[in-house]
Amino acid sequence: MLRKLGKSITIVNAIAFIVVILVGGISIFLSQKILHNTHKIEKISMDIVTVDSIHSEAYRLVLSMHHFLLEEDKVFSKESMDLISGVTEKVERYLSYEKEELSSAHNPEVGLLYDLLRDVRGLKAVNEIMSEFTRTGKYNRNALVELEQYAYGIEANTARINKIHLEKINNATNESLVIMRSILFIYLIFIVIGGLAIYAGHRVLLRKVVNPIKDLAAATMEFARGTLNKRVCTDSQTEIGLLYQSFNKMAEKLQENDEFLRKFNEELEKKVNERTMELQNANEQLQKTQNALIRTEKIAAIGQIAAGVTHEIKNPLNSLSINAQLLLRDLSSQFNRESSAYESASLIRQEITRINNILEEFVKYAKFPEPQFVENNMNQVVKETVDLISHSAQEAHIAIQLFLGKNVPIFKFDERQFKEVLLNLFQNAIKAMTDGGNLEIVTDLQDESVILKIKDTGQGIPEKHLDKIFSPFFSTREGGLGLGLPIVQRIVESHGGRISCESKVGEGTIFEISIPLEKG
Repeated sequence: MLRKLGKSITIVNAIAFIVVILVGGISIFLSQKILHNTHKIEKISMDIVTVDSIHSEAYRLVLSMHHFLLEEDKVFSKESMDLISGVTEKVERYLSYEKEELSSAHNPEVGLLYDLLRDVRGLKAVNEIMSEFTRTGKYNRNALVELEQYAYGIEANTARINKIHLEKINNATNESLVIMRSILFIYLIFIVIGGLAIYAGHRVLLRKVVNPIKDLAAATMEFARGTLNKRVCTDSQTEIGLLYQSFNKMAEKLQENDEFLRKFNEELEKKVNERTMELQNANEQLQKTQNALIRTEKIAAIGQIAAGVTHEIKNPLNSLSINAQLLLRDLSSQFNRESSAYESASLIRQEITRINNILEEFVKYAKFPEPQFVENNMNQVVKETVDLISHSAQEAHIAIQLFLGKNVPIFKFDERQFKEVLLNLFQNAIKAMTDGGNLEIVTDLQDESVILKIKDTGQGIPEKHLDKIFSPFFSTREGGLGLGLPIVQRIVESHGGRISCESKVGEGTIFEISIPLEKG
């Protein structure tokens, strides 16, 4: 069940407010009692002053009566009468002022006030004695002495009343001190409890609010730096806990989205690479197709030329060859073979033969026959072709090394055409090794294709010529027609294979032929 943090804080603040109001109300109530006691002490102090004034008047009256008894002077008699009048007036006024308090039967001051009133009324007899003395010059001395007891009574009663007043002041003061101590005690208790409550609230706030928010802020910063697997946990059942749960759900959702995007990007990158590879393969195939088309166009053009050459040159060339033979026969009968005429005629016949050979090669390339696929043994074909050039290689001081793979199976290919391919490559290698060397021939089976490698240690082919060696009529050898390697390439490609060349000047050349077992 979710406990709302804001509601809890509101309840705590309300309780704190109520406690403050209660403590303040109690303090105000107690302070009001202190204020009441202060007013009470003030009133009692005024009563003390009044009673003390009556006491002083009574004391002066006693002194005046003593002086009169000693000197019997009218001045003292008049003073005594005035003092009695003043005391009587003050006592009556005080009694009138304290009328409500005198109505309390339990107040000890009541009896003293009535005694004081009785003594004041008893002093009125002194006025009569003093009046008689003023008229006649005589008075009753014994009666006056007896009346002094009333003055002493007033003095004693006023002292007792003030003692009661002082006790009341002392009681009010003690009560105020007790109240002050109570207020101080309440204040100290309030400070201690309030301090502990504030400390406890601070600790709870730190544990329940501040620290979780700090942890959440730290997790948010880590999350912003890319740590998407960051999670936070808390046992809080308040809004903080709900916030933690929301953060974890958000982080989990974002991590899932990030994982989805990562996989999507990987898949997209994979597909892009696949499409790129397909485009590269298609581009390579297109280049091959384009090159094949160009080569086909060239072959078609050469075929047309070959047809024209055969018609326009071959027949006249045959006639020239026949006439040259007849001329040589006539010259040999008329002159010896060492004559200049015979040598010139022989030279003409040789050149006619060379032209005829060129025409035959030209026609062979132009009118390339379709291969005849028959099951043959490639290793056996290599051995037979090597036997054909072994004598030439021996004369050129060239060592032939055969590495024929036993895994090469019997498969369908045109034996005659491949002998022509090998013979052409072998002869080129022998011509490249003018100072002797090694001719290495390797056969192997790789990925359902038969591999042939012809490696020589000859002069090598310059890099700038490597991309032209399979072009018709390109030759770096003096007198070369430039149709040998193009014919080799046509034979290999007609078998569904491919031929490549690697060469370094001064190190040698490697031709590699790959023929698939199954024709596509």
